[in-house]
Amino acid sequence: MADPGKPPRSFFAAQLDQYVIVPRVTARVFATLLLLIGPTVEAQEVPRVRLVATGGTISNRQGGRLTHEDLVKSVPNLERYARVESEQFANVASSQLTLDQWLQLARRLNELFAREADLAGIVVTSGTDTLEETAYFLNLTVRDARPVVVVGSMRNPSTIGYEGAANLLEGFRVAADPSSKNKGVLVVLNDEINAAREVTKTDALRLHTFQTRGYGVLGVVDPDRVAYYRDVLRRHTARSEFDVTSIVTLPRVDVVMVYQGAPGDLI
Repeated sequence: MADPGKPPRSFFAAQLDQYVIVPRVTARVFATLLLLIGPTVEAQEVPRVRLVATGGTISNRQGGRLTHEDLVKSVPNLERYARVESEQFANVASSQLTLDQWLQLARRLNELFAREADLAGIVVTSGTDTLEETAYFLNLTVRDARPVVVVGSMRNPSTIGYEGAANLLEGFRVAADPSSKNKGVLVVLNDEINAAREVTKTDALRLHTFQTRGYGVLGVVDPDRVAYYRDVLRRHTARSEFDVTSIVTLPRVDVVMVYQGAPGDLI
């Protein structure tokens, strides 16, 4: 019977008494070593993720743009979720990316996946003006089942309420999560995961701008987990019929706006 004058013993201490036939001081040392070794083992198992930065509002602070190194340093506790390596593909507004750069970007991502078998996924930063177009192009031309996650921000680093670091952290978490495989290119902003084929920028100012109308989000990034609600069934990435390996330049395709009563002379 327990002594009412003594505090109850912890469950962990009781288990040590049952299974460790050693002096109590040795048991305490053993328990301390377990606590020390645990985080080290966990850190070694964190997935490796590559950041490919292209610029956009997420990098566009007053006085100069953030580099890929600056972006990685801005994300708190990143080492808990991923071992990040980074590179600078470009550092411009998304509207300044050319179609030739789209091809180069797709080739670069394919090269990284082909060369690095232990790479869990890739995060690509983009300006939001053409983020959905860039993401959809990569969805058709990146030939691997591992996730490519496109992130950006609506506010620049010099603005109060800048959400770039939060979006980056969530992008890295999604790219590192095994459940993100075989879902094509993903767009992650504002705690939400959208499929590149379906997502649309709906507002020029609000944070909740990237939406999948008619279908809803693919999933969410919660504080404790990445949760998916549905799957992507249309062909993409590894199953896509598009191969840009031998394409030198994309063909010209013009879009002409038509309205009621238009004479058709432009066409």
